[in-house]
Amino acid sequence: MPIGVIPILLALGAALAYGASDFIGGRASTRADFSLVATVGAGAALVIALGAAPVVGGALATGPLAWGVLSGVGSGMGTLFLYRGLARARVAVVAPTSGVLAAAMPAGLALLLGERPAPVTILGLVLALPAVWLISGGGGADQDDGRPSGLIDGVLAGFGFGLLFLALDQAGDTAGLWPLAAGQATSFFALVCVIALRSQRPGRDAEPVAAKKSWWPLAVATGVLGSAATLLFYASTTTGLLTIAAVLTSLYPAATIMLARVVLDERVSRRQGMGLALAGCAVVLITLG
Repeated sequence: MPIGVIPILLALGAALAYGASDFIGGRASTRADFSLVATVGAGAALVIALGAAPVVGGALATGPLAWGVLSGVGSGMGTLFLYRGLARARVAVVAPTSGVLAAAMPAGLALLLGERPAPVTILGLVLALPAVWLISGGGGADQDDGRPSGLIDGVLAGFGFGLLFLALDQAGDTAGLWPLAAGQATSFFALVCVIALRSQRPGRDAEPVAAKKSWWPLAVATGVLGSAATLLFYASTTTGLLTIAAVLTSLYPAATIMLARVVLDERVSRRQGMGLALAGCAVVLITLG
């Protein structure tokens, strides 16, 4: 089945926005508690979604809204465990695990449900999965630095993002952006509940948030970028195949790595360079399909 360029560009735009959001969220999580950063970002995304949905219009149907709520469960879950993993565990484990699972879960289900991309596109999809792993630093030398590996956080984050991708695709486009707004509302209130529960834990030290300035603008920026990314992914799935949108969007660690290189002057490893090159080949093959 031939595919257009527009869905590919939308998915790549989503990957760039998600990658930038994760980079900024990681920086903010070094200044404030990761759950607070995620909640503020979700609140900003909710405000954007509630403002955009009435403008775009669409029918308020129960089915799409239910899928939107489920997407919010996935979004909140994915963001929370990703930020927790990036804050306390090994990025080289958390990021590739979440990225590959977020790509493989919806793409695999879409194939089972009957999507049939062209053979050259399938080859590109196959190349994209190890590209996500390599870009994120997967397979690197195991270093015993006293931190947890973050494998569980990566798996849970990947499952959450995979659920987000699947649910938004199932919501369709008849309801406009109302499913997205329902999802953002669900994500925000779920994260508020998480903060409330964590604050009740006995022996939990209070986080000196007031003393750590400039964390909240970063948290708001994660919500703006995350909202844009979700919207771009939603548009990609409604104009193209879920298999294409899910895998290309899951290349988001490439944007995170490049921002770290430019802003923080972090070195891009040989393995990450190989992953970026492989991702480029995958995008070309998918486009040719």
